[in-house]
Amino acid sequence: MNKKTDKAQKKATYAFIDASNIIYGARAEGWFIDQKKLFRYLKKKFSTSKAFFYYGKDSKNEKQEKFLKKLKTFGYALRVKAIKRFGERTKANCDVDLTMDMLLMENEYNRAIILTGDGDFAPLFSYLISKRKKIVVISSPKRTAKEIRNLLGGGVLSFDDLRYLLEFKKDKKRGRP
Repeated sequence: MNKKTDKAQKKATYAFIDASNIIYGARAEGWFIDQKKLFRYLKKKFSTSKAFFYYGKDSKNEKQEKFLKKLKTFGYALRVKAIKRFGERTKANCDVDLTMDMLLMENEYNRAIILTGDGDFAPLFSYLISKRKKIVVISSPKRTAKEIRNLLGGGVLSFDDLRYLLEFKKDKKRGRP
């Protein structure tokens, strides 16, 4: 590897998106995220070179398949996991996948933008900070764990403040939500 590539890697910013956390967080606030706008925002605001999207998929849901294909065209690196059913409840729990990627790729980025408020990530963030990684969390204030706020303080950006930039607007021609 040459010096230029080395330097570029050290300055790289990766985004890690806990899809269920942000999708349900926005939905609970009465809005939907335009994933294309989100991708563009991450690129423009943070110069993100890679954006990983962690998502639990129901193999019987054709709408989800179309959604995932669309995400790929926007430029997301998809990390998809099949959901598990527990009676009426479903769960994919992609947290371990996100954690593993952040750890396995830690030498590739200097700054990580993580879209989640899940307190389970606090030990991971603490570890990465000890390795001199810059951690920025974007999450809904109501869904941000106290452990994350205490650890990062001003490093937590309010997802609600970005609504005006990222909200999915209805396409009247196609009648899409």
